[in-house]
Amino acid sequence: MELYLIRHAEALALGEPGITSDAERPLSETGESQSQAAALALQAKGVVLDKLFTSPLLRARQTAEILVRVWARPELLLETCALLAPGGKPRKLSKFIAKSTGAKIGLVGHMPDLADYAAWLIGDKTAQIEIAKAGVAVVTCDDTPGKGLGSLQWLVSPDWY
Repeated sequence: MELYLIRHAEALALGEPGITSDAERPLSETGESQSQAAALALQAKGVVLDKLFTSPLLRARQTAEILVRVWARPELLLETCALLAPGGKPRKLSKFIAKSTGAKIGLVGHMPDLADYAAWLIGDKTAQIEIAKAGVAVVTCDDTPGKGLGSLQWLVSPDWY
């Protein structure tokens, strides 16, 4: 199984005019461009996801929606997963993923949760994995994801795109 841990792109700051809730922070123009560039780069690398899950927070949903729109694959459905919201637990997220079908699964979420999940998967919770906004970390697991069962394959930032 390949897990694509995708951090949401750049969002507007809390406190900017009309933005009173962290959960409702939208992507900035830069964030929209970052999301499109990430989608095109993954597509050029030959990445074809079987499933794509997103945090319910607006900036993550918008990032995921841009990925789906750019990839233009009607069979790829975007699903919201509350376990990808800040504070989600790695074990519960892995159990959720194990129930889904597919070998290549995308997870759009937040820092530090995505990095913590990657570290948990590779069995080193002290690992310093920094996923940039609109960055991607790929962790492979032989079977279902679990603590110490993964291997970090690659980690890229928007500079790579």
